[in-house]
Amino acid sequence: MAGRLIRGLLLALGIAWLYFLTSRTQRFNRAKVARWYRTRPEVPKRRIVVLGAGFGGLYTTMHLADALRADPRVEITLVDRNNFHLFTPLLTTVAGGLVDSQHVAYPVRRLERTNTFLFRESNVIGIDLDKKMVRLEDGHLTYDYLVFALGSVTNFFGMKNVERLAFPFKNLRDAVRVRNEVISRFEEAIWESDPARRRQLLTFVFCGGGATGVELAAAVHDFIFESLIEEHPGVERNEVRLVLVEAHRRLLPTHDPYLSIVTHNKLLSKGVDVRLGTRIASPIEDDSGRLTAVETHTGEIIPTRTLIWTAGIEVSDVISTLPVQKGRGGAIMVDEYLGVPGYQGVYALGDNAAARDPRTGVALSPDAKVAVQLARWVAKNIVNEMNGRPRVQFKYEHMGDLVLLGTNAAVADIKGVKLSGLPAFLLWRSFYFWRLLGFESKARIAWDYLYGLLAERDTAKTEVA
Repeated sequence: MAGRLIRGLLLALGIAWLYFLTSRTQRFNRAKVARWYRTRPEVPKRRIVVLGAGFGGLYTTMHLADALRADPRVEITLVDRNNFHLFTPLLTTVAGGLVDSQHVAYPVRRLERTNTFLFRESNVIGIDLDKKMVRLEDGHLTYDYLVFALGSVTNFFGMKNVERLAFPFKNLRDAVRVRNEVISRFEEAIWESDPARRRQLLTFVFCGGGATGVELAAAVHDFIFESLIEEHPGVERNEVRLVLVEAHRRLLPTHDPYLSIVTHNKLLSKGVDVRLGTRIASPIEDDSGRLTAVETHTGEIIPTRTLIWTAGIEVSDVISTLPVQKGRGGAIMVDEYLGVPGYQGVYALGDNAAARDPRTGVALSPDAKVAVQLARWVAKNIVNEMNGRPRVQFKYEHMGDLVLLGTNAAVADIKGVKLSGLPAFLLWRSFYFWRLLGFESKARIAWDYLYGLLAERDTAKTEVA
């Protein structure tokens, strides 16, 4: 107990120091932004529009705002349907009841007031590349430079029944829904007397063994066995079953094989039923339209009420209808400058870009750490183009991979140095903690981590608007 109190005191002192440094920087930046608002003309000479406040879009916007140094002749507008930036690497911890859902959403307006860009909350409904116009649900924007960073949606591969019955996992609402679903199944199972029915209620099937699927299965496992089992004494541990289905012959198919092996062994040690080389052929439902089981491509029937889908992504309808060359999942093919061929001043990154490492030709994964890196190159090339300088071919540097495997467990490959267990877990937490935006987010997540050391996870069902 004394050790926990000391760690808590040190953490509190660190947060206080961080707040002091952050508040001084914010006061300076607010004054700079105020001067920019007073001096910018009614009609700017150049308009830059960035679509999407995810990692790619937000970091591109911030790099542009910094590089252009509050030039009043330039207007940078960031557009997103939500007024917050979602810190997606922590979504699985929300589903696992470890982090509060509101703590992974950072208000974009809070960044706007200390950076020289404008924010508009609206849905993008169409884009006319020839007229250089973005159509919004509440108006339109014209642009001189455009950045596609609208993210992606879940790919159900044309299976409408899966889309109707499965739980996707892409946004904040999805994470809360998955958490609530797991809790609901326990609440229902504790009153069920039929053993087969209880087994069905307490079987959770995860489709997709990539990083998201693996992290989510581990998070839900720990949520169940560290909290829900304790609060539902009528449920036996051996009645709970987690099944992870992956179509490839190994987990984490886009990662180093070492990470796949360690991850597989860790999940097996947790009791997760890992099915490799297996696909979901069809869900089975009863007369009322409720999921009762899933059928694999081998004909096996797995009774369950819960199917969680992390098997793939694709671009939204706005991107899919653009008259440009597309790659996997409908992502836009980009050139060596991350520009869209045939359209000057138009760029794409993140889930919207089918980008490749120019040195190896290997397709880059559409994840946060890649999007952050590409954002710097997109901003640099837009600034070069505006100033009449030649654009620069982007150079990708693979820093490594981090995959969380539950409490005190993770795997890491950092520039060839491979870690697992507690060291990788601490590295994962430290890396993503310092990637959080703003003092408020860091303080809230630090509190969630500290609270997790001192108390049980919260098992109350909540809703996200």
